[in-house]
Amino acid sequence: MRLINKTNLLVTLFILTLLSCKNNFNINYTDINKKTAQESLNPIRPGIPDKVPFWNKYSQQFIYAPSFDVSPIKYAVEYKYTAMACDSTEYTFNSDKPYEKLSSIWDKIPVGFVKLNICGINKLGTQIGDPYTFSFYKAASFKGPYHEKVSDYKISAERALEYEFKQDYIQNWAINGTPDTASYNLYCYPSKIIGAVVETMLEYSKISEPNKEKALKIAINAADYLINISEKKGTPLEFFPPTYAGKQRTAKAFRNQFMTIYPAHTACTYLDLYDTTNRIDYKEAALNIAGTYKKLQQASGTWKLKLWSDGSPVVNNDCIPIEIIKFLDRLESQYKIKEYTDVRNKAYNWILNNALKTYNWSGQFEDVAPIEPYKNLSKDEASAFAKYLFEKKNQDKEFIKLADDLLRFCEDQFIIWEKPMPREQYNVAEWITPCVLEQYACYEPIIASTANMIDAYSAGYKATKNDIYRAKAIELANTVTVSQHADTGRYPTYWQLNERQNKESGYIDWLNCTGYCAKIMLEISAFDEMNISKNF
Repeated sequence: MRLINKTNLLVTLFILTLLSCKNNFNINYTDINKKTAQESLNPIRPGIPDKVPFWNKYSQQFIYAPSFDVSPIKYAVEYKYTAMACDSTEYTFNSDKPYEKLSSIWDKIPVGFVKLNICGINKLGTQIGDPYTFSFYKAASFKGPYHEKVSDYKISAERALEYEFKQDYIQNWAINGTPDTASYNLYCYPSKIIGAVVETMLEYSKISEPNKEKALKIAINAADYLINISEKKGTPLEFFPPTYAGKQRTAKAFRNQFMTIYPAHTACTYLDLYDTTNRIDYKEAALNIAGTYKKLQQASGTWKLKLWSDGSPVVNNDCIPIEIIKFLDRLESQYKIKEYTDVRNKAYNWILNNALKTYNWSGQFEDVAPIEPYKNLSKDEASAFAKYLFEKKNQDKEFIKLADDLLRFCEDQFIIWEKPMPREQYNVAEWITPCVLEQYACYEPIIASTANMIDAYSAGYKATKNDIYRAKAIELANTVTVSQHADTGRYPTYWQLNERQNKESGYIDWLNCTGYCAKIMLEISAFDEMNISKNF
């Protein structure tokens, strides 16, 4: 009897241990927090004047110790660095370089605004001229855990997809087979948003037996419509779906312009539909898009980011072609189509020789006009390329390090673990954190940006088994469940606890954001508590 009681007690303790770890997946946060604090002392791809470009000219915040672009000062033999922190304490050090990283004082500076002066000192020990001055916000490094998850990831995603399925602007596709632009003005971005209808309803059709047939019909009708309005055969941009339509939002100002990043994603959606329906016309639509990419590729290996309908460039900005590479890779790996291997290789080499070296990961969004280098950085393409490198880690031993640097860049500039930079115009006191910001031009928490980093961190963990990646993915995923509306299952696009939570406020949800986040939450839901040690 004593043995039985002892056994029962051990079983009970084991179960209680599992339950207590339910939301942190047995992660040793004490150890991870210590490691992330130490890692914050290491700069991200620091620049060297005239050799390695400085990417942080327009940066406002840093989690990792930065260095700045300061040219050598004539007659200076050393440089004095003085950082005035938000608590009015000065932190100083000297260096023989004017662009030294702030690692030696970084762990001492509290979270908050910092004013940095860099002064040249001559051999007599006196200051030369006026100091270089930089102002920025020292952001909080990772220090989890932050939230317990409110619901299972899979259930969360299913509720979000069901919510979208029920919306009138989605149901209209089953009735009329056309976009309801009156009730949902984001259809003014057809390639992105109508493509998202296809993608989201395909995903929903896989998880909802009662609504499977109707969801699939919606996906098919939306895809057929998008193919029908695409550029006609024989035109310069033949088969490309339009980026803009109508006069709402920025569609009027950017009329007849095409962004070259979007057709690749749409083509992959057509392939998903082909895999589901076996309708050859969807595969042909994807291949037609691939053919246009081949025709338009520049000698450099990439494409201009924006083209007029006649094929001429709108601006000189280049496309960061990671989505195109992934599309062409899929044609070869899944469908054994090798016609586009050279196109893919040239695009891949362009990223290695350009964006990966310059770190000019410029935001590439249809509602923001392209601008000068570094002025509107984003984490989208950087994190996507990091994931790509993680998945190809066996091809080159350097890929893991390159991918890790990219994720640190994304975190440094766009993740808010806690204590957001105070900015009145962005309502930071009402943000749900941890969160991920979209781009400098929209330095606000967006759910798709959070999903973007969950996906990248998950790929990092799968490739390396580094628990830091896993912890960061889990904390962001848990916050997705916190942000979800409990009564409807809605995933709000904007993570602000104010009028943006209300559908009638004018800040309507972006379907592509909802669909993408739901897809990522479904993917990581497989890594649940019972098999976490084996799979995630």
